[in-house]
Amino acid sequence: MTDSPRDTVQQPRTIAVTSGKGGVGKTNISVNLAIALAQMGRRVILWDMDLGLANVDVILNLRVRTDLSDVLTGKQSLQEIMVEGPAGIRVVPGASGDERLANLDDRAAKALLRGLAVLARQADYIIIDTGAGLSRSILRFAAAADEVLMVTTPEPTAMLDAYATIKVLAREAPDCEVHLLVNMARDVREARNTLWRIKASAENFIGSHLEGDGYILFDPTVGDAVRRRTPFLLSHPQSVAAQSIRTIAQLIDKTPPVNLDHRQEESGGFLKRLFHQIRHP
Repeated sequence: MTDSPRDTVQQPRTIAVTSGKGGVGKTNISVNLAIALAQMGRRVILWDMDLGLANVDVILNLRVRTDLSDVLTGKQSLQEIMVEGPAGIRVVPGASGDERLANLDDRAAKALLRGLAVLARQADYIIIDTGAGLSRSILRFAAAADEVLMVTTPEPTAMLDAYATIKVLAREAPDCEVHLLVNMARDVREARNTLWRIKASAENFIGSHLEGDGYILFDPTVGDAVRRRTPFLLSHPQSVAAQSIRTIAQLIDKTPPVNLDHRQEESGGFLKRLFHQIRHP
């Protein structure tokens, strides 16, 4: 693999949704954000890249017969494993526990990048649901994305882990725009206080400015939706959580990252950045 993949003229906007620790609602946010953008008329691909616990298909109640592991072995293409989800989103099913994605050989990397080049022509947004934490594979995809949506809760360990992840991202991809989203806050005051504490620490100690942020208050309908295996945006469209995710989607759609043009033109776009990450781990 000597030549980097060609970028399309119209590149999709890539958003990596990640977190410092598990259990903060990251995948739920990824799924419902993808649906909210699709309901606004955007073409959305949701890519499950959680190597430890790929469960986008579970939340969406999708029947998946093939997944990313079949792409890595050459049995299927990315296009072939995609399944259609609600509101017209298309889902790339993940492969739980497949560490080949963390250490791609040339053949697997070529297959992945070829597939992504095809998908990029078919999307306005690619939402990447990464795993939680600081593994090499997670940072690789987060650093390649146009922007990162860091999900945390007001719980102290979640906040500390979010800050640690932001710190590493600031070193690995200093021009990547990081947004902070607080999930499951008890009230607006707690949400804003959590946002302020993490943003202040990031700016004071690592000089990293976190862009536009948001929050979703604790909503019992979210748990009910998970049990039903239906996104809360569809099962409880008037809930507090649903209204919040629609607001966040609208904000994202109307305010592209400050440095989006630079990252897509000067940095060559998501595919070239991912290519570089794979070739130079």
